[in-house]
Amino acid sequence: MRIGRKKKRPKVIGLPDFWDVLSRHETKLLALDYDGTLAPFCVQRMQAYPYPGVPRILEGISRRRDTVLAIVSGRPLAEVLILAGPFDGIVIGSHGMEKRLATGDIVIKTAEQGQIQGLACAQSAAEEIGLRELIELKPASVALHTRGLDPKEAERFEDRAARLWRAFSDRHGLEVRRFNGGVEVRATGWNKGDALEELCRGMPAGSAYVYLGDDDTDEDAFRTIRTRGYGIRVGDAGRPTAARGFLPDIPAVRDFLEAWANLAIPALKEKILWIRDG
Repeated sequence: MRIGRKKKRPKVIGLPDFWDVLSRHETKLLALDYDGTLAPFCVQRMQAYPYPGVPRILEGISRRRDTVLAIVSGRPLAEVLILAGPFDGIVIGSHGMEKRLATGDIVIKTAEQGQIQGLACAQSAAEEIGLRELIELKPASVALHTRGLDPKEAERFEDRAARLWRAFSDRHGLEVRRFNGGVEVRATGWNKGDALEELCRGMPAGSAYVYLGDDDTDEDAFRTIRTRGYGIRVGDAGRPTAARGFLPDIPAVRDFLEAWANLAIPALKEKILWIRDG
């Protein structure tokens, strides 16, 4: 009888011993950005569905007793829940302002009153200069989306909005950040790094911590996890980043997730991944 060869685990650029180290941990946290990491970018934002095969693999990982799985996105929580499909992991939206726990409970943080007023000003200012059709309102931010526009026109719109918003962002407790396909003004005091820090605090001592993302907004998470785990950036390995490793593209992310799903599950000692419920 012919025995098939075991599928080779995908390489993580910059982390040659990643899989060996990961396999030695009894408990693991895997946190994932959505757009550009699990799903290709799409001009029609609500058609940015996960790469083929990814939902099935995520469902399998979420059922592993050694892994806490979370999606951490800048999108509103409701959008991520629609696009990502059903699975038993944690889903975090709006850079950490909204969270659905594995129990199904939803936790929402609120911006301060001064920040809410500043975001209303940001919306009005962008609309006054003719950018109404490109604006998206989120619970704690206003985003200008330029994907699909001519690159020069997109750059012009982004620069104009960024200058406009920076003129008053500081006094309202806001910050202006670029992302892949636009620019955003958002409430300070909570970002993907903070959301990841909260997830890490809920893990047992000695856990492995891994975060995958592709965008500048993921750098907050890479910095948070750098000294205790692995930040892995999706895309060009030559870009400046706080991540320690790289995967070249979304198909490589799918292979990475599949390898994770097929890891041998260690015999757990009396440790409970209570973060699933809180």
